[in-house]
Amino acid sequence: MSKLVAPHGGKGLVCALLEGSELEAEKTKAAGLKKIAVSARAKGDLIMLGIGGFSPLDGFMTKADWKGVCENFQMADGTFWPVPITLDVTKNDADAINIGDEIALEADGEIMATMKVTEKYEMTEADKKWECEKVFMGEGEESVDGNFWKIAPEDHPGVIMVMNQNDVNIAGVRYTPGYSLGYSP
Repeated sequence: MSKLVAPHGGKGLVCALLEGSELEAEKTKAAGLKKIAVSARAKGDLIMLGIGGFSPLDGFMTKADWKGVCENFQMADGTFWPVPITLDVTKNDADAINIGDEIALEADGEIMATMKVTEKYEMTEADKKWECEKVFMGEGEESVDGNFWKIAPEDHPGVIMVMNQNDVNIAGVRYTPGYSLGYSP
């Protein structure tokens, strides 16, 4: 019996780096898919999803998961999770994607992953502020009497990142995240 601690969530390690003929087939498929440029944050999330670092997640969060994580650190299925893992896209990109579409996610011109889109949901300024307050606002003197919103927009990296996100999130199961479709361990 292994003495290693089991991956979080009870599903084992959820890792999706492809190799060999599977990798080559996915690269060929990805070349013909709609390409969506992702942020540096999303690129990092794709790497973590690909290597199993976000187990048990198998893709970007739905609105129900996002809301549950913000409200009480639990995904819709009750699994503990501390911060939202979401993929923001421009409104134009979201409008060009249908639920069920497969897309290619790219960063710096390099295809990082493919994903089947399961949901699209708008993120208003109020939604972004709510997320920041739930995830980043503490209980110290910097967080009371409106001080959080006087300080955080210029000083808190997480708040700056969330407030600068695009206005639509897409959720979906990713097929081949990792360093890139060309990555080979």
